[in-house]
Amino acid sequence: MVTISSRATRLLLIGLFIGISGAGQGFAQGPPEQPSQQQRGEENRVPDQIQDDSFVDGVTAAIGLAIYQGDFSRNPNRNVLKYVAGNGNLAARIGVDHRFGAFEQYGLGLDLGYNRIVGKDPNGLGFEANSITLDFYADYELPYIKQGFLRVFIGGGPNLVLSPSYNGIPAVRNTESFEENVQQKGTRVIGSFKAGIMIMDSFRIGTRVASTDLLDGYKGFESNGVPDFVSFVNIGYRFGVR
Repeated sequence: MVTISSRATRLLLIGLFIGISGAGQGFAQGPPEQPSQQQRGEENRVPDQIQDDSFVDGVTAAIGLAIYQGDFSRNPNRNVLKYVAGNGNLAARIGVDHRFGAFEQYGLGLDLGYNRIVGKDPNGLGFEANSITLDFYADYELPYIKQGFLRVFIGGGPNLVLSPSYNGIPAVRNTESFEENVQQKGTRVIGSFKAGIMIMDSFRIGTRVASTDLLDGYKGFESNGVPDFVSFVNIGYRFGVR
């Protein structure tokens, strides 16, 4: 019969107690905690949030008419039909925009446009030119009507007047003010400002005001030198990027 000393017995009991205590704590902690459904959803939404941070919300392509109103389109009665029928020529535009606000009622945009400008007055004087415009603009959707129906915009930027030509000008050299007023300028860059309305992201109607009365190379029939205008009407389509 094997006799175990009291000291060895105490050591054995202490070791057994420590082992049982450690196992009890492990069972009390339970299995590792799993992420909640809400946490998993937030993790899954991170790529979408990064993707939605793109600044460009839409791309627009449009075509229409550019209607010159200046010194070589004298229309004493300001008849709209005469302006459109007599001076309406090709206009095209492509642009990008960014919209923000609770209902996307605010917008910023950048337009690159082409306008064919032709003017002729009753005396046979006239000019022709090509215009390339780069416009920065802001727009605002009017409230209290159907969402997305009507926006107003205002903006401006540089206007490159390419290869202008002048017709019939030598016939009026007997005019006292001719040398002072007529400046047959060549290719040049001027400033311009535009404002108008946009209907359902498709129709644009507005007016572009030149920063000078020399868009057409003529200082002006009036002494105060009213700046030249180019009104525009176009129709296009806006492609949503997001």
